[in-house]
Amino acid sequence: MTILVVQCRISSTRLPGKALLELGNKTVLDWTLSAMKKVKADKYYVATDKDSFEQLEEIAGRNGFNMFEGPLEDVLERFCMLAKKTKADVIIRATADNPFLFYDAANSLVDQYERRAQTGKCDYITYTGLPHGSGIEILNAKSLLKAKELTDLPYDHEHVGPALYNHPEHFTSIMIPAPKQWNRPDLRSTIDTKADYRRALAVVRKLGNEGPYESDKIIRGLDDDSIKNPVLCVPSVRKGRGTGHLRRCLSVAVSIGADVYIPENAGLEEKDELLQEAFENGLEKSQIITILPEKGEYSLIVTDAFVLDREFALKLAELAPVAAIDEGSLNTDLCDYLLDIIPSYGLQRPANKVSPSYITLPKNKKETKLNSVSDIKSVLVTVGGEDPAGLVLPSAAALSQKGFEVTAIVQNPDEAVIQVEDELKSKIKFIRPVHNLRETLFNYDLVVTHYGFTAFEAVAAGCAVLLLGTTPLHIQLAQKYGFKCLASQNINREGFDSALSEISALYPESPYLSRDSNSHDLGNFVRKLSRGKRIGCPVCRGAHQTFEDQIVSRIEKRTFRRCRTCGMLYISWTTDGFDTNYDEKYFFDSYKKQYGRTYLEDFKAIKTQCVRRISVIDYIFRNKHKVITPAVLDVGCAFGPFLDAANDAGWQVFGTDISQEAVSYVQDKLHYPASLSAFPAFDSVTEFGIKEFDVVTMWYVIEHFQDLDSVLKAVSKVLKRGGVFAFSTPSASGVSGRFNTQSFFQSSPADHFTLWEPSRASSILRRYGFRVQRIVSTGHHPERFPNLARDKVKPNSIQYALYAAASRFFGLGDTFEVYCIKE
Repeated sequence: MTILVVQCRISSTRLPGKALLELGNKTVLDWTLSAMKKVKADKYYVATDKDSFEQLEEIAGRNGFNMFEGPLEDVLERFCMLAKKTKADVIIRATADNPFLFYDAANSLVDQYERRAQTGKCDYITYTGLPHGSGIEILNAKSLLKAKELTDLPYDHEHVGPALYNHPEHFTSIMIPAPKQWNRPDLRSTIDTKADYRRALAVVRKLGNEGPYESDKIIRGLDDDSIKNPVLCVPSVRKGRGTGHLRRCLSVAVSIGADVYIPENAGLEEKDELLQEAFENGLEKSQIITILPEKGEYSLIVTDAFVLDREFALKLAELAPVAAIDEGSLNTDLCDYLLDIIPSYGLQRPANKVSPSYITLPKNKKETKLNSVSDIKSVLVTVGGEDPAGLVLPSAAALSQKGFEVTAIVQNPDEAVIQVEDELKSKIKFIRPVHNLRETLFNYDLVVTHYGFTAFEAVAAGCAVLLLGTTPLHIQLAQKYGFKCLASQNINREGFDSALSEISALYPESPYLSRDSNSHDLGNFVRKLSRGKRIGCPVCRGAHQTFEDQIVSRIEKRTFRRCRTCGMLYISWTTDGFDTNYDEKYFFDSYKKQYGRTYLEDFKAIKTQCVRRISVIDYIFRNKHKVITPAVLDVGCAFGPFLDAANDAGWQVFGTDISQEAVSYVQDKLHYPASLSAFPAFDSVTEFGIKEFDVVTMWYVIEHFQDLDSVLKAVSKVLKRGGVFAFSTPSASGVSGRFNTQSFFQSSPADHFTLWEPSRASSILRRYGFRVQRIVSTGHHPERFPNLARDKVKPNSIQYALYAAASRFFGLGDTFEVYCIKE
């Protein structure tokens, strides 16, 4: 007889009561049992402990499972008691914290067990490679009873299966690699932590409440960006900061399934109203969290705070990479990415991306502009959900005195009416905040608001716009970007007479507003950012937090920092460059795009440089060694120009590369030994029968390593004492890096994770036992000096020659070579 047993207890230490947590419209245990009910067995049981029995009984019953009570801690004993009671021959084991079990894979495994049990001994069987939390185990009941008597190890008694598969001297255990359609060990579907539970909630939101799901559907869900790379939005919800921050974050959450952090003590009075609106638009209550998560729960934290408190920003940075929207504080060094949507005033720091196109513009627009102020009939007055400066009522009153039809947005219209003079009450229409206000703006001739989203939306809707100076900063911003602005002390009839005296001033001309392009979806952009990765210094490797290093440049897809310990410039955050494929296309199409010809077409020119390089190595090495045919290992040998040059110079050459095309060319065309392997995961003894080399070289390779620490340690390991380590790399302190800094970072390839400088190479290499013998400045481009570029100086001129000489004398080449020895 075959019994299917789901083990469950309520007293889980990491996530207590997880089996009873709500998931969709039922409990986690409901999901597990409904999936396992689809697996063929003779009887079905929930095996639990005494304290959990009563709470689980109803759930088990409605899913067609029997209940069984056994010891709490000794789960092996619990299973053996049930096996004896039922006289079972086979036990199918599952755990209750796995709501997305692959029942189709489980049935396949049952078939595998039956076939193997008929032809030979099988005490234990399972599939390996399934998503963590999607598999089951099948155990021979008699073997399990025997195992209990043979082991007193606590681990065996807690986890059941190890009592069999950890004792191969007694039992036959079969681990079958899962078939391709189920083999996804990179995915996780179990619920063991709060982060796991949030993932499960997201899966159900994505796939719907009707489960259990088939395995392919589960995999599609777990592969979805919103689940694979979860995002947490952190808006400002302080009283007096306005409602725009929360509105924007809720919109992103609805769009891409992100979570939103709103602490219990949030002071924003409109919070509940905005949340209800978001729930009506599709936001789930499970997407709102009130306690900050643990480290690693989210791939990205998006802040929309206007001004981040440093202590809070530091706390967020420790949890996950941080992308800040319209951040105005001095704490942006803690932010991995900066997106400026609404232009800010006087910010000295650069942003990764500046684009008002992420303001959602209204679809409804006025046909024509007003010709004069006398054409103004209807006026809307709104300064956000809170009106912290109290400007709406005096503005509405002053405008109504001018005879306009005034509509004023306030939190409490009844209270607002009481505060207005009797003769003005009939002239002002007070209304509550309007959902999707931007699509109603076109109904008004004039919109009176403050600097923020509504101002930009009103301009895009074709309305005349007048801004109120709620703060000195808002006044500066309004003036900088072309808006007419009325200071708060001038909010009276005379003040509005002056502000409205010229109709053209109410239609600001600004590069941010005169664009014809459509707005972009902020949610989709955040989704792309969530695929990004924070990277620590490739040399120091976690010796300190990445965000403790100084930011030196921001570009749209990358952020660069300088390590405070070793001084290395490196990519600290990026959305690309992880999976560059160094295949034939890289050496042909990509190379040709950059240099105008393919790698092989450039082979002779590259080899000429390599002849010079091997001559330098010869000079350094042969002055101290009398080896007749020394051995050189060229790491990242590409199509072998250096190997060819070194061979011509009498060296024994060996190459390694991760490109199949390159290695095949070196082996088949040049006939040199080459290994298809990634350095430093490379065994020189296995590949070439050589433990140590006289020279190790890397020509434009070293900058491609994310873990440079391991690479340099590996070089030292395979290099003989007194041997030469030589490499070339782009220079961050060459003419481009010095005089065209932002352009230099912008054009730096995505897979160049480090940017070396000649002045710092020696101190970095000394840490690994290398002493620099010579640094050669190469890649001289006089035309990149600002003066020559501006004046378009010709290459054959004296001025060009002088700058070329200066570039060589001062070592301002855009690349350089390092030659050092292992001490």
